[in-house]
Amino acid sequence: MSSPENNIGKICKSMEKYFDVRTGKMKVKSRPVLIVGYEPDYTSHTDIDYEVLPISTLKNRRPSKDYDYLIDEELRQKLNLNEICYVRSHKTSWSHVKNMDVYKPIGNLIENDFMLFNEILNKNKEWVSLRTQESLFEFESLKESG
Repeated sequence: MSSPENNIGKICKSMEKYFDVRTGKMKVKSRPVLIVGYEPDYTSHTDIDYEVLPISTLKNRRPSKDYDYLIDEELRQKLNLNEICYVRSHKTSWSHVKNMDVYKPIGNLIENDFMLFNEILNKNKEWVSLRTQESLFEFESLKESG
């Protein structure tokens, strides 16, 4: 069983919730995710949450020019991704290891394109920082007006 830090940069399947507009209900599907972190105070390898970024085809959406990273065809083949897809650096979520297939990763972005992995992490950091600054500003504005 590998240590959580060894899973950083790996792409694996994860059971993720989504809203099905046709049925108007929440559903679950298996989708590829890029592991970018893990909770530092985990108690065991079988009870840990991983921080992930979704990998999406964006068939019905326009990619963000700032935060969605297209995986080119050559890299897609190395990562065992079948369709045109994007790593969504601004869509951070957490997933429990029991919902993920971390023991059978489909690819490893660090091994195949470390520079891209690093760029995605930096863009995620930028997104989180900007979002947090905006939230603090809104909170301060509400506090002053309330």
